[in-house]
Amino acid sequence: MAEREKEVGHSSKEIVESFACAAEGLPKLKETYYNQETYNVARPDGEPSREEERTEFRKRFISIMPGVDEKGNLRVEVAKWVEER
Repeated sequence: MAEREKEVGHSSKEIVESFACAAEGLPKLKETYYNQETYNVARPDGEPSREEERTEFRKRFISIMPGVDEKGNLRVEVAKWVEER
């Protein structure tokens, strides 16, 4: 077993040396690393909007929607792209 270990050790040295010779011709790269200290950046919650603002927004939103049901909810097609395949 000792002979096999010597053979593996010698082969591994040859592999490392051949890799080092092959890598000598490669261009040197300068790398830049960035460190960001802030995580999970989110805006702080503000005061809730007024009822009038929400009502007006809903009216304007519904007026530009492509389809509305009888309750005023948005009507859309679901997963149409799946059927096209």
